[in-house]
Amino acid sequence: MDEENTTAAAADAAHDTAEQSNDESTAAAQENADSAPADETASGADAPTDDAKDKAASSGRPKRVRKTTTNYVPEEETKKEMIIPDGKGEKLGEMPNVVQKFGDVTWSTPCLKSLYYIVFGVGKKAEFKKHLLQFNGFNFSEEKEEAELEKVAQKIYKLKLDQLKEIMDLCDIDRSMDSFEEKKNPDKDMLSTRFLEWLQEPKASGKKLKKASAKRKSSSSSAAAAKAPKKKSPPKKAKKEASKPKKKKQTAKPADDDEEEVNIPGVSTDKIRSKIQSIVANADKDSVTVKDVRKKLEDWLDMDLLEYKNSIRTLVMDAM
Repeated sequence: MDEENTTAAAADAAHDTAEQSNDESTAAAQENADSAPADETASGADAPTDDAKDKAASSGRPKRVRKTTTNYVPEEETKKEMIIPDGKGEKLGEMPNVVQKFGDVTWSTPCLKSLYYIVFGVGKKAEFKKHLLQFNGFNFSEEKEEAELEKVAQKIYKLKLDQLKEIMDLCDIDRSMDSFEEKKNPDKDMLSTRFLEWLQEPKASGKKLKKASAKRKSSSSSAAAAKAPKKKSPPKKAKKEASKPKKKKQTAKPADDDEEEVNIPGVSTDKIRSKIQSIVANADKDSVTVKDVRKKLEDWLDMDLLEYKNSIRTLVMDAM
């Protein structure tokens, strides 16, 4: 009897223990279920966003910023048009004879290139005629006029006589013997002086040139005559007498130009010439001017030599 009571008591205790453990596990599960959303919410608040991730990723290494590319477009160069000063004379483009003669030459013609160099200096070949036809004389200031004209005179004197004549003919400048006061065949000094005066105030000569059409007719007629068949002439009989050698016609050689004389009182021309040669020899020929040489001669002779400048210029050019 006592054993049955003991067994029943043990079974009741075991049953109570099992129920208590079940209640505890159920309570623990409930607590876990209640605490789960809070933990997830907390973990969600602590979780980094996408921006935060980008910032965190960029904190260690700077992010490269792409640069915008622009296409290179070269700037167009603006051509500077030469400003030709207004002189006192007539424009070469208003002289019919000059315009006609300019039409007969090209930019590669030496006399046209030399004329442009004397008037404007160095330039583009394609603009030689355009600029020269607008030229109507030099227009220097009073302070620089003498020095600038001296530079132009040096350019002219460096030309050969044949070159000077070609340029004067291109500009339709009268260089006949009758046009000079001396009434003699003009030498280089006389032609240079006339050309320099013309450049300061260009004027039309007033001559009438032959029309180009007449030349074309004559050339065409000569060409037609050349093409026409020639008539055969009968054979000539041989001459019995031996033909005598023909004498060559003797052409009179022009007399050499007299040496330049400088009629300075108290000193001979030979002394002036030797002094000028000494000055030029000791000076820089690329930069020395006739005016510089004349000033040194004035200091040497202690007198004004302005009225002898043309003769001194000739001697200086001979020495150079």
